Amino acid sequence: MEYNRIDWNDAWKNEIDLWHEASGKSCKEYWDDKKSAAVYSKRHMEHHQARVEKTLKELPLTPESRVLDIGAGPGNLAIPMAEIVKSVTTVEPSFGMNDIMQERIKDENIINIKSVKKTWEEVDPQKDLCPPYDIVMASMSLGMRDIRAAIEKMNQVCKGSVVLFWHAGTPGWEDMPNQLWPKLFGKQYHGGPKSDILFQVLYQMGIYPEVKVFPNHFHEVFSSMETAMSFYIKRFEKIEPRHRPFLESYLKEKCLKTDQGLVHGFDHIAMKISWQHGGRDNDA
Repeated sequence: MEYNRIDWNDAWKNEIDLWHEASGKSCKEYWDDKKSAAVYSKRHMEHHQARVEKTLKELPLTPESRVLDIGAGPGNLAIPMAEIVKSVTTVEPSFGMNDIMQERIKDENIINIKSVKKTWEEVDPQKDLCPPYDIVMASMSLGMRDIRAAIEKMNQVCKGSVVLFWHAGTPGWEDMPNQLWPKLFGKQYHGGPKSDILFQVLYQMGIYPEVKVFPNHFHEVFSSMETAMSFYIKRFEKIEPRHRPFLESYLKEKCLKTDQGLVHGFDHIAMKISWQHGGRDNDA
């Protein structure tokens, strides 16, 4: 196939399908569980605050900004943004994540966040949103199967900056399935699409974004080996009770015992991909 004849949106769709097949569930299905969402939110606030602050510094936030946060999760970015900007609208489909976010909004007496409990694909801009927004952003939340349609909708509701953060290369948390899937299932694990395909989709749309490498170091902290195993078993539905010895062996090798508990650290290279709406040859 000639390079310029590749439909990169179809390539993205194919990668999404293989990813869901390999992991056993979509991100939304995993985060529908409130307990999983609560654990994520608590762990994120305790151990990932530096990444939140780093991400916020990459956004052109002003006191007059109206921000749309797509895939807002438990509000780890939306809530601190609300202290800076005029208003934040969140789009988050997962029941568990939404419940945690609403509890945090209530506890912190925040009045300038509006929540839309839908997938981005389900959102009707005229009925669900109040466009245009100064900033439309999505941080590690590009699980949409039709990414071209998702981007077109982002442009439709934006009058300023579109800012996406997405994986470049293999995220550290894919190391475990990459190592174990051949032993457990006799085939390689297939992770989600990465920033290379995203860039090609944008290029075919006539969008020429600014790209910035965005390195991070993550570490998950678990109170016990059982807690660590439960976390990964829930995250990857294909792991069965008979696979537990393999998972335990992997975690014993990878986790470091500290005063905090078991620490599983890994590096993650993301990319910040951004553009000004209107800064392209053709309307998307």
